[in-house]
Amino acid sequence: MLRPRSDDGQLLNAHFAVVRDGHGLSLLLESAGDRSRNDDYVPASRLLLARLRDVEAVVLAVVVPSARLVEPSEDEGAPLGGPVDLADVPDVEELRLRITGAQDRVGLPAGAKKDGNKRQRLQLRLAVPGYGPDSADRLAEYLADPVVAPPLDGGVTLTVDGLLTEIGRLKRHRTPDGRASLHKPLALLWMADRIATGGTRLVAWPEFRRGFGAFLREFAPATSRTTPEYPFWHLGSSRLLWEVHGVAGVPRAADRTAAAGLTRQAAVLLRDEAVRGTVIDLVVNRYLSGDLRVPPRARDVLRPLVGVRIRTVSGQPNMVLAMNSDTVTVGTKQSPEGQPVPLVEVQKGLDLLVGQRSVGVNVEELGYRSAFVGAVLATLPTARVAMNPATIALGGSEVVDPSIDATDAVTQVKIRKEQARLRKLLAGGRDVAPCALCGDEYPIEFLVAAHVKRRAVCADSERHDLLNVAMLACGFGCDILYETGWITVDSTGRVRTAPLNGVPDAFRDRTSALTGRPCRAHHTNSEPYFAWHRTTIFRGSSHQGRRVVGPTGRTSL
Repeated sequence: MLRPRSDDGQLLNAHFAVVRDGHGLSLLLESAGDRSRNDDYVPASRLLLARLRDVEAVVLAVVVPSARLVEPSEDEGAPLGGPVDLADVPDVEELRLRITGAQDRVGLPAGAKKDGNKRQRLQLRLAVPGYGPDSADRLAEYLADPVVAPPLDGGVTLTVDGLLTEIGRLKRHRTPDGRASLHKPLALLWMADRIATGGTRLVAWPEFRRGFGAFLREFAPATSRTTPEYPFWHLGSSRLLWEVHGVAGVPRAADRTAAAGLTRQAAVLLRDEAVRGTVIDLVVNRYLSGDLRVPPRARDVLRPLVGVRIRTVSGQPNMVLAMNSDTVTVGTKQSPEGQPVPLVEVQKGLDLLVGQRSVGVNVEELGYRSAFVGAVLATLPTARVAMNPATIALGGSEVVDPSIDATDAVTQVKIRKEQARLRKLLAGGRDVAPCALCGDEYPIEFLVAAHVKRRAVCADSERHDLLNVAMLACGFGCDILYETGWITVDSTGRVRTAPLNGVPDAFRDRTSALTGRPCRAHHTNSEPYFAWHRTTIFRGSSHQGRRVVGPTGRTSL
C-alpha cells in the first residue's frame, strides 16, 4: 500500500494500491474509519482522480469489494451510466461525489435503507493509455508522486491522414461465398453518429449490444447475423482507431463492465465536423457502396495498403512498402527489399475490372506484374476470387444507379432508412441548418445534400471531396432549381438565374427572388465545381448545348 503526496509535498493519510484486475487495472483506496484511520480519504480520492485525469484514464466501473455484493445487475455493473472518460470531466469533485454515491448504493438489496457510509473501500476499474495489466506498480508510483515517477508516454500521435489510412485498411471477415462483412464499417458509422450527438467515445458492452445490435438489425443485409460482439472486439486490431477494455476476447453477456470504442485521439478528430464528413464519405465509398461503376484511382486504393501484407490469388505474400509519384514499391519473398511497379499497371487492372466486371489474373490481361495487381484488385469491397482459371470479378447482383451519390449508395445496406440520422450527422449534429442558396434556415429533414458538380461525372478524388463538392440545399425549391439549371452560382459567389421568359408568374417570382444572394457554399475550393455547373448545367450558359442529361447525381441525406 502507498500513500499519495499532494502537489505541495504533504503526505496524505490515506492508503491505496493499483492491482492487476483480470485483463486490466484497478485502483483500490482503503476505507476511512475511527481513530484517524485514512482520515484523508476525501482529499486523497480527489487527488487520485485528478492525476488519473491528467493521463486520460477511463473509469470503466465502480466496484464494491463487499461480501454483500453477489452478482451485480446490468445497472450495477456500470453505476455511473457507463465508462467515464476522465479527460472530459471538468469537475473532479462532482465526479468524486457521484462515485461515492454510487458506491454507497451498489450491492444493497432492493428497498434496503442506505447505511450512509460514503468512505468505504473504493475500487475503480481503469483503462489508462500506456499502462497495461503489467504496469500496476508503475501507475501506483505515478499516482503517489508524479514528480518522482512521471507518467508514461501515451504513444503515437494520430493525424487526420493517419485516421483515414487506418479506416481505409480495415480487415474484414469474409463469408464462404467471398462477401466481406459490413459489421466493422457499420460500427464506425454508429460511433461517428454517437460522437456527433455528444455521446461518449467508449461504450459499455451491455449498451453496445443493445444500441449497435439494433443498428445492425435495421441496416445490415438480410443475410447478415446480428453479432455486435464481433466488431466490439475485432475492431481492436486497429489499435490507433479502437480500444477494448475489460475482456480478453469476444464479449459474453456476463462481461458487463467490458467497454470498447474509439481511441481518444480518433474521437477528438471525429468531433470536427469537416473530418467527420470526410470519414463518413470514406467509409461509405470504400465499404458500403455495394457495386463499383467508376474505376477508383490506383493511388486511392494503394494508399491504405502501404505497410500491409496482401496475398496473391495463389496465396503468396506481397508487401506494399512505399508509394512514389508514379510507382509503388512491392516486397516479395524473392525481393524482400522491394521492386517498383508502375501505378499505371495497377490503374489498368482497375479499369479493366470495373469495365468488364471480371478480369483474368494473367500476364495477357494484367501485365507482367499480374500477381501483384490481382492481389490489389482482390482488396476491393465486392471483389470475388475464383480459381482454375484465376479470375477476379465484382460481385453483387443489385442494380445500382451509377449517378447515386456516396451516401445514397448505402442503400445496399439499407442505410437510407435512417435519413434523418445521417442528415444530422453531416450537419454536425445540428437540428436546424441554412440552405446554401437562399440562406433560410430549415429543420434538417427539409434539406438535401446537393452535389455542386454531378457525381456521375466527378473524378474519384472529386467524389471524396465531399465538403467542397456538395452543399445543403432546401427542398422548397432551391435544390430542384439548381439541379435543373434554372439557377447557378457565379465566380463571385452570387446566385444567378436563367432567362425566365414564358414561365408562370409564381415560378418567375420564386426564382428571381434568389438573384444576387450570396451562396454559403461558394469558396476557393468549391469554385471549380460551381464553374462546371455554370458551363454544363446552367440554362443561361452559352455552352448549354453540352448540358449533361440523365440522373440527378443528388442525394437525399
